[in-house]
Amino acid sequence: MGLSGKPDGPDSLTYGIMRITKDTQVEEIVKIRGVVSYFIQHGVSPISCSGAFPQSLGNLLSIKKVADPDAFIEGLNAYIEDQAQK
Repeated sequence: MGLSGKPDGPDSLTYGIMRITKDTQVEEIVKIRGVVSYFIQHGVSPISCSGAFPQSLGNLLSIKKVADPDAFIEGLNAYIEDQAQK
């Protein structure tokens, strides 16, 4: 099972961690331990005044004007995989 509570499948990384895409809901991403630190280190807050940002990661990165959303997501997935190995 991945962290999303769904069975591992083609969108899952090794170690049972879900693979993050532009369509992944930020509310699901912030449930992964340590992920908020990655966002903050890269100048993106995944938290709004009412809690976790209630939309997709792609929308958040667009709103925050992240220059290279694909690189951000690639780095986020690498960070999650690295954390899972520790």
